[in-house]
Amino acid sequence: MKFTNLISPCAAIVVFIAASGAMAAGDIAKGKRLAKKCTPCHTLEEGGKNKLGPNLFGILGSFAASVKGYKYSKAMASSGIIWDEAAFTEFMTRPKKFIKGTKMSFFGLKKSTQRADLLAYFKTLTNTELKPMGMGDAAKGKVAAVNQCKVCHSFDKGGKIVFGPTLFGVYGKAAGAVEGYNYSKALLESGLTWTDANLIEFLANPEQFIKGTKAKFPGVKSAKMRADIIAYLKTLK
Repeated sequence: MKFTNLISPCAAIVVFIAASGAMAAGDIAKGKRLAKKCTPCHTLEEGGKNKLGPNLFGILGSFAASVKGYKYSKAMASSGIIWDEAAFTEFMTRPKKFIKGTKMSFFGLKKSTQRADLLAYFKTLTNTELKPMGMGDAAKGKVAAVNQCKVCHSFDKGGKIVFGPTLFGVYGKAAGAVEGYNYSKALLESGLTWTDANLIEFLANPEQFIKGTKAKFPGVKSAKMRADIIAYLKTLK
């Protein structure tokens, strides 16, 4: 599948990514309740011991397999992943699909709202300021996005609107922020902002993430490609 169809209305007047923001930031209180699903295997407090799984305090922003004293699976230890918003969201969607060979037996959270809530709570489990980190390859993301999307989108600052809005500065932008583009009602009323986690959700399955979007395509199935595309979009500023 071409990424052209993913973020623009080329083939079926698809609305696109910059059109809306993404999912809401997440509810910390709800996320804390959801985190109880983790406690049979993990501790969440600072300095907590490792159980069937490693202690999860301060996990966001760290490299995978970095908790001392825990024996990780070979798949996790060799993944090279940084637990940023995108990686955390992907993993909690379907752990064994995201990292094949992980020892994690949890099936995952089906609802994007639940994943956002859990992410919001995990952001509180730290003593340091979280810094944005990306695991994607911007160069590969440029190939995936520019070569397949340039028919419908411009990528330059102040770029013209083609079939879809310019993608320059889309990362971190609120829904319907590009002037002169006719967005769908669903995107305009979403009240969302494009973050790593939200872009991951949209690129994975647009229609499931934003009910009523004009984007009539199944999404990008490769987690690595989604991460690469997001890494490239971050450079457009």
